[in-house]
Amino acid sequence: MANGKQSRATTEALNEVYHATLKFHSFGGDEGLILAEILRQIDRISEARRERLVMSDGIVPTIIWLVLFGGAFLTVGFTLFFATENLRAQVLMTGALSVLIFAGLLTVVAIDHPFAGTVTVGSEPLMSVVNDFADTPAKQ
Repeated sequence: MANGKQSRATTEALNEVYHATLKFHSFGGDEGLILAEILRQIDRISEARRERLVMSDGIVPTIIWLVLFGGAFLTVGFTLFFATENLRAQVLMTGALSVLIFAGLLTVVAIDHPFAGTVTVGSEPLMSVVNDFADTPAKQ
């Protein structure tokens, strides 16, 4: 998801889960309720995956990016019209404002792509749950 692409292996694994679940035939009322709940949970897993795939592409529209960057350039450029007699103070104020605006834009970029960059949503929590299931002995 860091590249904005979905894993073919994950899609196939999810399809296998659906196929394995649909092989069950209900024999009574309780089995039908359990099968319905299993299918509901698998559907929730699929929905959450689709949401993560959409989020991996970024959710901020292009027009918002244009407004953000255009506003940043206009704001920094506008400070040049407030000429002070001390050039050093002018450069420090304009530089500080530029850093502040850059930090804000950098934060928006980091939030827009949650699965890429230095601050990411990793796979460690999911792998921990998978390992917990693998370590649990199956009841016969």
